[in-house]
Amino acid sequence: MKKRYDAVVVTGKYTDNSGKEKNRYLTVGAVLENEHGHLSLKLEAIPVVGFSGWINFYRPKERTDGSAAGKSDDKPAAKEDFNDEIPF
Repeated sequence: MKKRYDAVVVTGKYTDNSGKEKNRYLTVGAVLENEHGHLSLKLEAIPVVGFSGWINFYRPKERTDGSAAGKSDDKPAAKEDFNDEIPF
């Protein structure tokens, strides 16, 4: 399955350092497309606080390294990529 959209909700508002009011967003999942072109919504979180009932869909943003953010068709990292030492 290929990730097509991020599923995002507005959970409230906040005031930035310049005094401008902005929306607070939470990514709650993704819209995925299968090999037949059918779309599915995969929820990773269920919004509770400040949820108006609307879920917005945005194309995934590009990362600064040029790859798509949160790409679901990426292969998982190899085991040796993880640091097995727990720092606590």
